Amino acid sequence: PTRGFAKGRLLPFAEMAAEGPGGASWPLIVAAAVFVPEAISLGATLLQRSRVGSPVPGVLEGIYDPGEYETSNRYTKSKIDFGLLKSAFDLVVFFTFWFLKGFPLLDGVCTGLDFKSQIATGLVFVGIIGFGSSILDLPWDIYQTFVLEESFGFNKTTMATFVKDRLKGLALALVFGVPLMFVVFWFFITVGANAWFWVFVTLMSFQLVLFFLMPVLILPIFFKLIPLPEGTAVITSKTGKDFPSFLSGRLFYSRQPFNDKPCWKTMDNRFAGASEGATLTILWSPASACWSIAEGEPEGGGKVYATCPGEVARSGKVSEGPQWTLSVEGLAAVKQGDAEAEGAAAAPSDPLVTEGLRSTCVDVGLLRKKLLALSERLGYHGASIFVIDGSARSEHSNAFCTGFGRFRRICLFDTLLPLMDEDEIVAVLGHEIGHDRLYHVHTGLVFSIAYSFVMFYALGQFLTSEAISSAFFVSEPKVYLGVVLFSILWSVVEFVVQIPLTARSRSNEFAADRYAVDADPSYCALLGSALTKLMKNSKSNLTPHPLFVFLKYSHPPLDARLADMRAHHTAKYGAGT
Repeated sequence: PTRGFAKGRLLPFAEMAAEGPGGASWPLIVAAAVFVPEAISLGATLLQRSRVGSPVPGVLEGIYDPGEYETSNRYTKSKIDFGLLKSAFDLVVFFTFWFLKGFPLLDGVCTGLDFKSQIATGLVFVGIIGFGSSILDLPWDIYQTFVLEESFGFNKTTMATFVKDRLKGLALALVFGVPLMFVVFWFFITVGANAWFWVFVTLMSFQLVLFFLMPVLILPIFFKLIPLPEGTAVITSKTGKDFPSFLSGRLFYSRQPFNDKPCWKTMDNRFAGASEGATLTILWSPASACWSIAEGEPEGGGKVYATCPGEVARSGKVSEGPQWTLSVEGLAAVKQGDAEAEGAAAAPSDPLVTEGLRSTCVDVGLLRKKLLALSERLGYHGASIFVIDGSARSEHSNAFCTGFGRFRRICLFDTLLPLMDEDEIVAVLGHEIGHDRLYHVHTGLVFSIAYSFVMFYALGQFLTSEAISSAFFVSEPKVYLGVVLFSILWSVVEFVVQIPLTARSRSNEFAADRYAVDADPSYCALLGSALTKLMKNSKSNLTPHPLFVFLKYSHPPLDARLADMRAHHTAKYGAGT
């Protein structure tokens, strides 16, 4: 009976498969194959959500107090729920478009424009799909940025910055994407059987050039890269809604003395174009015998927002630094309650928020010397150090090395400087340099080229496949349709390939951690402390599900990294060191 039941259940699927390409059930078979990775991801995500709030691993106990852990759990669940809704929406729209025969209908519209060239028709076809996808994603992006992230104190993006970023992305797509797509279509239409090879050569050449130029060409379009200067920097604390947002968590770099006293000025684009707070200066005011945070350049005599009678050039924890008092202009900025000020205010539950505005002074010149000395000692020669104004968009922190040769860049988010001690940042750089010295970037590039070779070869074989076209209700295979439809089906292959790639990425993170520990025994504790602070600041989930880690995590969970570093440190230096 069981065998008969199984046979009866499987018979319809066997009949559907037997119909083959062109049969009425063929689109359903292909759609099922496309849906399988999505279903697996959905199951893993639900398992991930079920683990939120589980007991924290022993090695991570004490990172959060009970209130902070509850906030982390709410943030994790909110992100997961948002992702599930977004994925469900995307799947419904995609499969509805597919089975309402949207691809042949859109092709008919583009063909009806009566372009003389199939390339022009293809560019319009791809452009409409890309633009339509962007429009559908826009409300979700807005909600994620201005509701979800903001409700947990992370968002610093103003609506002006949000719009500018989208326009810049559109401009890059037009400048780079359209010509590249033109070349792809041209090769496939005119060259013939070996077109896939020349498409591969062209796109890989472009990727390699962009790989070198990314730090100097693309990154500065979206972020301001500030060379880490000599001298000192003053960092203000994160504040709540009782202070203007443009005073919260700002980084002031030393500049020429003013009134025979040190002077510091902001250099980020966080409030670029705003009527208040775009550029601020900390200077000594002889008339009032105190330090002031004022609008604009020191010589400009701009509005004074806060004053401090204490010693500003004092190092230490920002929470224990000198206290600033709002002036009349500062109080007026709070009362105005403009959208930018409220939008960037940190959440009251954030453990880094202070009750008032305080500051600390750090020796960024000394940090710069330590970072460069470590780079030279580890063979990462010729790098320049930049601070990225990540605080213009988010409170999340990061650090990375990018580029090759004279294009090498060591990049620190400005949100990293108030979060970590000087030596912790140096230990983080040791980890990042490890990726370069262990050839993780190089081997990743080689694999990317090899993977692209296989992908473009497959594209060349199936570009005008009637089997693929019929699965999407397209009666006549065309080059531009083949590119789009093949990319949809290739996502199934990519899902499988990404599993060993993420495993390799996690392995590389372990290796880079060990490289840092090998560089200096003190980096075991310092890097562990830095990673812990990053996780806490990001309200990260400390209890991920193993299946979700296996499928999605490019970095190992924190407890695994800490345990691996400590084991390596003990093996190399002994238990007592």
